[in-house]
Amino acid sequence: MTSTSDAVLICPGQGAQRAGGVTDLAERFDDLPPAGQRAFEIASSIVGCDLWQLGLSPDPEDEIALRTPSLLQPYLVAWAVAEYAQVSQAVGPLRFVTGHSSGLNSAIALSGAVDLESTLRFAWECGRNLDRDCVESPGGLLALVGAGRPAAEAIANESGAALANHNALDQTVVGGSFPAIERAQNHAPRHDCQAVPLRVAGAFHTPSFQPSDRANRALINALPIVDQFTPIVGNRSGQIVSDAAGLREELRAQYVRPVEWLSVLETLYQAGVRRYITLGPGNVMAGLVRRYGKTAPERIRIRRSGQLR
Repeated sequence: MTSTSDAVLICPGQGAQRAGGVTDLAERFDDLPPAGQRAFEIASSIVGCDLWQLGLSPDPEDEIALRTPSLLQPYLVAWAVAEYAQVSQAVGPLRFVTGHSSGLNSAIALSGAVDLESTLRFAWECGRNLDRDCVESPGGLLALVGAGRPAAEAIANESGAALANHNALDQTVVGGSFPAIERAQNHAPRHDCQAVPLRVAGAFHTPSFQPSDRANRALINALPIVDQFTPIVGNRSGQIVSDAAGLREELRAQYVRPVEWLSVLETLYQAGVRRYITLGPGNVMAGLVRRYGKTAPERIRIRRSGQLR
């Protein structure tokens, strides 16, 4: 249900995970709240492996395995549900929920738009389609730190890559085949930016995933979305999503179009949001909100959920 609170919950997507990183959530599985244990148990049953143990492993090869979309996307949903269960009382009512890239799957579960098991199965089934594209059109993502959108688009045009994320005024991401990514790395210094490869399995949010885009539409159409849920701010244009039709439209824009994250943050700020609660592994989301906050006229408050436990 809609709230008058000024808080938003933010969920990360691909690239947030790291080897052994699930210990940031809890040292032991039994330390998770019941809702978190249930989320990991359902997710593990759906994907056919123990996602908690996979996230617990410090082996870099296991972290590479976890990057596989059909594993990582349910893992991130389970993580978000478990972490929110730990801090929900401290957070209080929410005005919006949002997620960066595949973090939108976590957002639809936490907003109440779709029940947990259906969300996890949707994330897994969409992930399996993404797995195929990762194999058939291998590639990756490259963060361009210090590059605004014009510079990123120039680098993409020069290298054969495509714009994948517009994260901040001075931080963008391009994606493409490995040769295109290598060329983009070589072009970056001429545009006064630093190129940082991301820990992902493919060139997400680029034309490389057109087969997934087509295959996932049937799954989106079948998703059991309820009539009322906490509004979601979408990645397509930073639009506010508050009904099933709008949510289906947003999900259909997830696979081959750039994540317009700067627009998401601008929408939230213009709507009066001043409390930003970030979930998930790592601190990338908090960093992007903090970067945006430096340009905002009014002070905003940013908390990683771990600070609220």
